[in-house]
Amino acid sequence: MLSAPAAVALNHLLRDAEWARAQLIPFTGRIVRFEVAPLAVAFVIESDGRLAAAPLESEAAALVQASGPTLVRLVWLRDESARQDVRVTGDTALASALTGVLSAMHWDVEEDLSRVIGDVAAHRVAQAGSSFLAWQGRTATNLAQSLAEYWTEERPVIAGSEAVREFVQAVDVLRDDTERLEKRVERLSSRAIPRSGS
Repeated sequence: MLSAPAAVALNHLLRDAEWARAQLIPFTGRIVRFEVAPLAVAFVIESDGRLAAAPLESEAAALVQASGPTLVRLVWLRDESARQDVRVTGDTALASALTGVLSAMHWDVEEDLSRVIGDVAAHRVAQAGSSFLAWQGRTATNLAQSLAEYWTEERPVIAGSEAVREFVQAVDVLRDDTERLEKRVERLSSRAIPRSGS
């Protein structure tokens, strides 16, 4: 069951965020279920604003559903436009409060590491991690651009914008020519003298 470890992780973030817990306290005892197929977690809001795991079969006051790619856009890419792809049913005020709190939360990795390995080492590890993630993002972007260029230019699996534009123009010309031909045939047909039967 994923709800228990997820609740522990989220409560770790909520621990020092009194403002966030204060926003959740009005919803004490209410259950929220999150579904990112095929996974699901459910939380009940406790009286101090923290979260506890709730059984998945319990009736949720609010249901929040999203796809995996939408979650990636929201959490890692911080793409706010992805919110329109999230489906919320039930108590929207509850769902909005919880998702708003969760999206505003930030895990201070360096702070947590400093408690284990010290301030200087934690700073260096966090800096190396940030550099690695930035490099990974740049590499993924470059790879995607290279593949797009390869598929449109070298091995045209995907049509380039210029080729699509030319194709659309050719279709327009063909359509116009066909319409002119149909009108000409109609004019010629209407002028033709009907044959009398013998």
